[in-house]
Amino acid sequence: MTTCHHDSLGRQIYLTSQAMRNHIERLLKPFDLTIEQLHILKHIDKNTGKTQSEICQRTSKSPANITRILDRLEKKKLLIRRNNPDDRRSSLVLLTDEGAKLGVKVANLFYSLSSKIEQNIKSEEIDIVKSVLGQIETNIQKLSEDLGE
Repeated sequence: MTTCHHDSLGRQIYLTSQAMRNHIERLLKPFDLTIEQLHILKHIDKNTGKTQSEICQRTSKSPANITRILDRLEKKKLLIRRNNPDDRRSSLVLLTDEGAKLGVKVANLFYSLSSKIEQNIKSEEIDIVKSVLGQIETNIQKLSEDLGE
């Protein structure tokens, strides 16, 4: 096996991602939430709700993963499932009052975190990083398509 290039872009993205993930997990621990659960909650509305299929599309997660995460969030009474009046084959996922309140608390926490993460970085530089990361994501998706995934 070859050695890892310590200055590669991929390694820096990985290390940054891990540092963010570890920090976010510590922030979410008092709320009894995982990053995956938070990601799902962010995409659910209290009033109109979303179908499980819509949640899969918005979060890029498989139906099996979504079902498992929704089950856990429902046990925590953060969301409920209701019959979909537009399609009897599906249900709507809606936030409970408790889920909506938690969503506001966590959103405020993350707004503060974002400003701290972006501290001492010019807005033009942030725009460049977003653009570069977007292009990297596009390139990776293309590579996956080329592999037939």
